[in-house]
Amino acid sequence: MHFIAVDGGGSGCRAVFADGSGRVIGRGESGPANIASDYDEARHHIFTAIETAMGTIDAREIRAVLGLAGANHAPAAEALADELPFPARVVQDVTTSVRGALGPEDGIVAAIGTGSFFARQLNGQQHAIGGWGLRLGDEGSGAWIGRALGMRAGRALDGFCPVTPLLRELLEEMDGRNGLIAFSLDATPADWARFAPRILQSTDPAAVAVREAAQAEIRAAIALLQPEEPLPVTWLGGLGQGLALGDWPQRAAKGNALDGALALAMEDAFWTS
Repeated sequence: MHFIAVDGGGSGCRAVFADGSGRVIGRGESGPANIASDYDEARHHIFTAIETAMGTIDAREIRAVLGLAGANHAPAAEALADELPFPARVVQDVTTSVRGALGPEDGIVAAIGTGSFFARQLNGQQHAIGGWGLRLGDEGSGAWIGRALGMRAGRALDGFCPVTPLLRELLEEMDGRNGLIAFSLDATPADWARFAPRILQSTDPAAVAVREAAQAEIRAAIALLQPEEPLPVTWLGGLGQGLALGDWPQRAAKGNALDGALALAMEDAFWTS
C-alpha cells in the first residue's frame, strides 16, 4: 500500500507520496488549488503536484486524502474524487489542518491568517465553525481587521470617533474619502489583510480598538467550542500568535495540514467511517 496526501489552497498546492510505513518518498508542488473558486485551475495544479510527487513509481495500491480549500462545496469535491485514478477522499483543508496540528489528541485549533476558522477535536470527532469568507464572516482574521480599520476611518470622517494618527495615515495613503471608497469596491481579502500587521504592532487608539474587537470575536468562537472541561488551544496561521489569548492553556502544533492528510490516508478507520 502507498499513500498520497495533498494540501491545497488559494496560494498553492503541496503533495507527498509515501510508502506503507508512512515514509515520504516523493514530493510535489504546484499553484492555487481552491476547487470552489476555480475548479479547472485547481484540478490542473492538484494533478501536477501529485504526478510530481509520484514520479515514475508505478504503485498499484494507493489511498489518497486531499485537504482542499473549497471542498465544503460538495459537488466539486465529489467530482474531483471521481476523476482521480485511485481511492481518494476529498475533505476540507480544515479537517487536515486540525488533524495535523493536534494529531489524535483532543484540543481546539484557532487558525487566523487572511481568513479564520476555529475547530474542536474531541474523542476523535471534529467540529469546525467560521471559515465563511470575509463577506459572511472570517471574524478576527487579517482581512476582517484591515477592513475594520477602514470602516473606523470612515466613521471618523463622519465624526463618530476621533481621527487618530493611524487613521490619518491611512486616509492619506488612500487619498481621502473618495480613495477609501474606491479601494473598498475592489479590495480582496488579501488587500485588506496587508494592514493587519500594522494594526497589531500599533499603540494608536484606533488600532487598540480594532484589536480588542478582533480578540472579542476570537474569544467568543473559542468559548463556543469549549466543552465543560476546557481544552488547550493551538494557534495557527500568520496572525495566530499575535492574537493569541491567555484565557486557556496553549499547546504547540504537532504538524501541518500535509501531515494531517497523510495521517488520515493511513488510518483505516477514516476509510470505514
